[in-house]
Amino acid sequence: MAMDQERRLRTIEDRFAILDLEAEYAYAWDMGTPRQWADVFTEDGVFEMLPTGHTPHTRIEGQAALEAFCSQIRQHWSGLHYMHPPRLKIEDDRAESVIFFEFRHAMRTDTHVRQGVTAGHYRTHYVRTAAGWRIRERVEQAIGEETSHFYPASIPSP
Repeated sequence: MAMDQERRLRTIEDRFAILDLEAEYAYAWDMGTPRQWADVFTEDGVFEMLPTGHTPHTRIEGQAALEAFCSQIRQHWSGLHYMHPPRLKIEDDRAESVIFFEFRHAMRTDTHVRQGVTAGHYRTHYVRTAAGWRIRERVEQAIGEETSHFYPASIPSP
């Protein structure tokens, strides 16, 4: 009975730790803190975006490359993640999830601003490390994007 309770408690603790990790992922990206975002991944972690519409296939590997990617994207993009609770399966020191999301974003250049919403899902593999749960691999599949708000970056003075 005690072993069953210990196993159940560990499962609950693991689930909350992974949920906290997902919250940290969204918070760090949305707040524009590239180092903090890269730290939710393992040292050799992978973030991959599958091609969709005008978005090409992108695969970034390793924390240094992940940090640089986040920093580069944040120069023109900002937004907020709206993530649904994950479909989460935990097995010992490994876990996987599917998470549906919406990302409400603005992309700015010197000449225009484009606002929109991207919807899709993440397929994520986690691993328990000495520092706690980390993302080993995340694959993003955007299902749709709405970008109907497009306007000049500044309105010229009369």
